[in-house]
Amino acid sequence: MARRAVALALTAALVAAVPAHAAPDRTGHGGPGRASPTDRKTVTLVTGDRVVLDGDRLLSITPGAHRPNVPFQVTRHGGRLHVVPADVAATLAAGRVDRRLFDVTGLVEAGYDDAHRDTVPVIVSGGRPPSGARVADALPTVDAVAAEVPKATGWRDLPEGTGKVWLDGMARPLLDRSTTQVGAPVAWAAGLTGAGVTVAVVDTGVEGDHPDLAGREVAGRDFTDEQDGIDHYGHGTHVAATIAGHREPYRGVAPDARLLDAKVCDRRGFCPESTIIEGMRWAAEQGADVVNVSLGLIASDDVDPVEAAVDALSASHGTLFVVSAGNDGDQAGTVLSPGTADSALTVGAVNRDESLADFSSRGPRPADGAVKPDLTAPGVDIVAAKPSTQVLGTPVGEHHMALSGTSMAAPHVAGAAALLAQRHPDWNGARLKAGLTASARPNPALGVHEQGSGRLDIAAALAATVTSEPTSVVLGRHEWPHDDDVPTAKPLLYRNDGAQPVTLDLAVQGRGPDGAEHRVFSVSPTRVTVPAGGTAEVSVTGDARQGSVDGAYSGSVVATEVGGAVVLRTPVGLHREVKSHPVTFSYPGAPEGRQLTVLVNVATGAQTYVRNGTARLPEGDYAVQTLLGPELGPHTVVFRPDLRVEAATHVVLDARAAGPLEVVVPDPAATPILHSLVVERRLGEHTASVAVYHPGGFPPGTRVGHAGPSLPAGELDVFVAAQSASPSAAYWLGWAVRGRVPDGFVRRPRESDLAKVRTTIALKSSGGPRDLAGHVVTPSGRAGPMFYTDVTSTPVSTRYTTPDIGWRALFFDERFLMSGDEERYGAGLTYDRSFGAPVIGPVMYSGEYPNLTRAGNEIAVSLSLFGDREGNEGYSRTTSARTALYRDGELVGENDSTGHGVFQVPPGPALFRARTEVTRAPEVSDFSTHIAVDWTFRSDTTPREQRLPMSVVRFTPVLDHAGSTPAYQPLTVPLVVDRQRGVDNPPLRHFRVEVSYDDGRSWTSLPVFGRAALVGNRAEPGTFVSLRVQADDGRYRKLNQTVIRAYRLR
Repeated sequence: MARRAVALALTAALVAAVPAHAAPDRTGHGGPGRASPTDRKTVTLVTGDRVVLDGDRLLSITPGAHRPNVPFQVTRHGGRLHVVPADVAATLAAGRVDRRLFDVTGLVEAGYDDAHRDTVPVIVSGGRPPSGARVADALPTVDAVAAEVPKATGWRDLPEGTGKVWLDGMARPLLDRSTTQVGAPVAWAAGLTGAGVTVAVVDTGVEGDHPDLAGREVAGRDFTDEQDGIDHYGHGTHVAATIAGHREPYRGVAPDARLLDAKVCDRRGFCPESTIIEGMRWAAEQGADVVNVSLGLIASDDVDPVEAAVDALSASHGTLFVVSAGNDGDQAGTVLSPGTADSALTVGAVNRDESLADFSSRGPRPADGAVKPDLTAPGVDIVAAKPSTQVLGTPVGEHHMALSGTSMAAPHVAGAAALLAQRHPDWNGARLKAGLTASARPNPALGVHEQGSGRLDIAAALAATVTSEPTSVVLGRHEWPHDDDVPTAKPLLYRNDGAQPVTLDLAVQGRGPDGAEHRVFSVSPTRVTVPAGGTAEVSVTGDARQGSVDGAYSGSVVATEVGGAVVLRTPVGLHREVKSHPVTFSYPGAPEGRQLTVLVNVATGAQTYVRNGTARLPEGDYAVQTLLGPELGPHTVVFRPDLRVEAATHVVLDARAAGPLEVVVPDPAATPILHSLVVERRLGEHTASVAVYHPGGFPPGTRVGHAGPSLPAGELDVFVAAQSASPSAAYWLGWAVRGRVPDGFVRRPRESDLAKVRTTIALKSSGGPRDLAGHVVTPSGRAGPMFYTDVTSTPVSTRYTTPDIGWRALFFDERFLMSGDEERYGAGLTYDRSFGAPVIGPVMYSGEYPNLTRAGNEIAVSLSLFGDREGNEGYSRTTSARTALYRDGELVGENDSTGHGVFQVPPGPALFRARTEVTRAPEVSDFSTHIAVDWTFRSDTTPREQRLPMSVVRFTPVLDHAGSTPAYQPLTVPLVVDRQRGVDNPPLRHFRVEVSYDDGRSWTSLPVFGRAALVGNRAEPGTFVSLRVQADDGRYRKLNQTVIRAYRLR
């Protein structure tokens, strides 16, 4: 099982790295899909600090003006990178600053990187903006202002009296038989079509003159900077037509409803929170009965401004806000904001067979265990209007397209609310929500936190006379231990809109976090009579003491009419806190200044900042790091990598045992670039990594120490890395220590103690930035700190590195990435390496990752198609790609992925052929413009995942660095066979090689001598030479491989 990795780094003003004949021991740690052409982004934080990243790899941090020595906490978990300046950590821990302001991955996703914005948009609630911010708009709905902080200066301070500072984040749209599935035809037959009801669509805009929507839009307003009212993205038009489309065969749920169009998302599908708030306010003020918000953003533990706006407008205008739950999959607690708002009618998605869509977000609401979503509706392959500007979905004819998502489920409910509002024109939003949830049809296979009260049932909603208020009962979070918990009771009101009294028998059905039935919930009385036109109240109680396991409990109060059927179900939820304890900290010997301590849960990656020397933590294992000393100047770092919390605990982080931390390179002219110390704690399949980073070398006076006992070498690895640069060479140095963080670490290596590595970049420059990068390989095999050297202006780079430690080098630019094997070098030796030397073509992964496998009846193929002469794996931007699998000559499946595919096959033995091919345009590269691999093999059903034999051929002629050789001079082309490792893989024996001088239109056979072919190169200078090889093992395994434009004649 792959290790789950959590990375935490404490960096002190990390700045950008500057340019900087023996055979090594090579051990592979390659793998599919982990490398791709660089997508480097620069993001300036609200504090003015500039971060450079490539995916989730941190390349540099440059402090803002007047902040030269501010340290940074850097965390990486789940592919997301957070960079938090140390002087903000206290306000972040106190809840005065939104953590998303420092989620650099999220800032890039929102289009807030420096290539797209020169300000950071914020929302400030309940106070004045921070110094340096410019107010853009008032948001009276939530007592807040939208403001912009110039990146050139950042905010200057966050004085007392400043309200909470939120990122003005970007929500995103949450991507024919469905009306029948929810019972809309029953309403239409009764004359209910939404006539006289106004529904607002707060989205990407609505194409009002679409044939399905003509005449339905009564007003619109564009809240984006585009100010054109056009739905460039297509999402809003699809949503609007699901609500009110009036043409067959794709009729909307409420085809005669009036539409309001509040465009809050731009052509990229980016929707700032402040514009969503203003769009919702406008819709409510325009008299909308129902507002559809098929948008979402990650929910906060606090009530964020968009949630607050939903609740405020619901209360002030009686509007019903129907909100999509989100598409964040099958994990608990993933419902997005504003679907987490109390008053929102939050909608998950189901398939046509009533099963939950795999993408539909689940509850509960993490802050208090509240039940969300409230109900579900169809959301998979929904066909509705396609605007003329379509960029989404699968086209269905000229005017329609199919989309999937909770975005598609929500408008079904919004349309249903319009039908119910037509039936009950005196009902406000809360009554409409109660009517729809009370009548929903539950799926017995699903829990409350997956489906709320069930799937939308319009026919039942129109027929129902009894509803409940609230629509779900929240019985709170109960702190551990639970033997002294006090039962919590909440009222539940039944309302009867019928002409006859109704007597209800009440019972509670519920399940715990383990799926078992429980007695946590009860209702009293268990029988109640609700008078005609009146109400009756009961009490629902949650007693956490009755639970046997900790976590989220859910259930339903089931009301059954005496002598009849179930009338309605009211969801109920309670959260029983897992075992947690108070932990206190002390810091003997600490220098004067701050005490900045952060803990990382080794198993989950959850991070906790210590505030005022205390924290409350769930039981578990933690890695602890504290930074002691002044904000500017030398400091002491103490690590406690093995803190186990099992009871109330006091932790001593003793700075007195810490020793100096210093690395000095041999060349006195070299400039220190980046020095770091990484501590990696492993526990079973989990890994937590904590680190300290410094630009310009470890400052004089920096000290490091260990708190707690030593650990076995297999459970704790420490790595010290240092990068420096001189005009002629770079220094990439690293040392490993096992079992304990050193109490001081000083190294001053001589040049003879190091290995010299010269690397040539053979790929043609694109004119953009080019980097030679590398990282240490920690003793556990994971990637350590990242080094990089700018090679934009030089094709050859020299570096000195420490021996007897794993290193892995990479080359990347905006078109291409190449990744080498892990290497270990010897002291005093010189190594020559290259990236991109032709011929570029297929290579096999060299390490633990497989190229061809079968697991039961699933065959997976994964191949690097752009490897180089040395066998480095390569990944390139491409024009087109295809990967396919054939079984006994019949196509099983195909996709447009470059070298990757997973295919379901019939059981039993068969002869298979995997084919993958790719084309790239000449502007990407003059060479290897088309590559194709066909591999034929036999396979039978396997009891578990097994590797299958597979081979490719590398053409390895000696060419110049331009990839050329003299015309009319014979050239020997060695054939190097790469075979998948970890499986009995008989060698290929028979080779037939062909050459083409016209890009593959005609081929000529070549003489083959053993494992080499002789090419005559009989063509004019400037001609490209293409190569094709066919090989087999004498049985049934066959290879057919083609490289168009393998090299050029000069």
